[in-house]
Amino acid sequence: MMPITSKSLGIDIAKAKYPVVDPADRDPCPGCSSYLNEPFIRCIDCDTEPYLLCLSCFARGFENGKHKSNHKYEIITGSFPLLEYGWSSAEEMRLLDSLSDCGAGNWSAVAKQVRTKTKHECEGHYVKCYILNARYPLPELPCRPAAKICPPIPFKASGEPCRPLPESHRAQDMAGYLAARGDFTEEYLNGAEWGIKDVHFAPDDWPVLKSLKLEMVKIYQSRLSERKRRKDIMRTHGLINVNNHVMQYLRKLANYEKELEEKLRPLMRLQHPIAHDKIFAGFCVEHRLIKRVQKLKEYRKAGITSHRVTKLYEKLKSTRRVEPYSSCLTEILSYKNDHAALLQWLHRQSLDTSQSSTLGPVIPSSRKSINPIDISDLPGVQKLSTIEKEFCESCRIVPEAFLRYKCLLVSEFERSGTLKLSQARTIVKIDVNKTRRLFDFLVKQGYVNTDSTTA
Repeated sequence: MMPITSKSLGIDIAKAKYPVVDPADRDPCPGCSSYLNEPFIRCIDCDTEPYLLCLSCFARGFENGKHKSNHKYEIITGSFPLLEYGWSSAEEMRLLDSLSDCGAGNWSAVAKQVRTKTKHECEGHYVKCYILNARYPLPELPCRPAAKICPPIPFKASGEPCRPLPESHRAQDMAGYLAARGDFTEEYLNGAEWGIKDVHFAPDDWPVLKSLKLEMVKIYQSRLSERKRRKDIMRTHGLINVNNHVMQYLRKLANYEKELEEKLRPLMRLQHPIAHDKIFAGFCVEHRLIKRVQKLKEYRKAGITSHRVTKLYEKLKSTRRVEPYSSCLTEILSYKNDHAALLQWLHRQSLDTSQSSTLGPVIPSSRKSINPIDISDLPGVQKLSTIEKEFCESCRIVPEAFLRYKCLLVSEFERSGTLKLSQARTIVKIDVNKTRRLFDFLVKQGYVNTDSTTA
């Protein structure tokens, strides 16, 4: 029985368009003149003759003659299974070619030319796929659905990496990340290299010294691994790319969602980005559901049983909030020319306010209340009395500044015998309101005396 070989199947390895048996049979790479080992690249736009490139030259954008780096291309490889899973098409061609050289039965020599299979595997695969089939001498291809023909891969420019100015806001947002290098200006444990810069291994090192040096190298490797882990977390979650859609999406979140995202950010290192986004979205949905349930409870408490009535309820509710202030403002404007009537109306409103806590103020003040400061740990607080401490906290003046202002004003009073507010403002160069409060406090406590407390 004549063995099945590549020649009996009508396959001429030397004349094949893209031979997969021996890289030396192909034309060398025009960029580096090296053998084209699979996988390699074939240009689609260069139709006059096959233009083949190795992966290294393709990656650096090699151009020659009519070939340009933005041409469409195909990836040529013979690693796909053809007759049996575990046997690639390249191995099939090497098996058939070795059978034509060595003959059927000399499986040891055949296995040496195949290089990736043993002699038992070569013999079993040959008998199974080329002998025990229904249509000798051609092997029977396995029944599989028609594969899709992949179109040529178009060229797509990656664009320039982000290079912000050192003092710009974008550079601050990127935390010193250099996109072109993939590193930070200051790495995690930036001085890790100083521990091993003087470590040298010599043949005559004692075992204890050699073990100590190896431990130092292991410590340095662990720090490098930690650097890589932190960079992977930042790259995977998009924390250093200020132009991506994730950061733009986070900027559009509500205040509660922004606070929640900041609280969940430490958990990014423990999970995949998709899982982290799902957890964050779940918390946001939970918050919206809780607010919706509270709103429904409010509707039920108000006696509303239909969703169509809720719009009218919200409109009336907003009207009730605005009407008290608008009516009060209208009444005040009506009395603006009559001072006595305005005073009577204000007195009546104050009585109504004290009796009913539901009525708001006549004119809501837009001025924010100033919170007192804590001066218990500030220098000079032990020199103040209890009343002076309370004044400094309410007026937001540090103890040392209060003692200095007090000394200046008291000295001026002792020199001239009197002190006015206008003189105090020329001596103490601070806010005029704080100067008035300080002057009134000193007059009340008897430190200074004046005939008139106003300028």
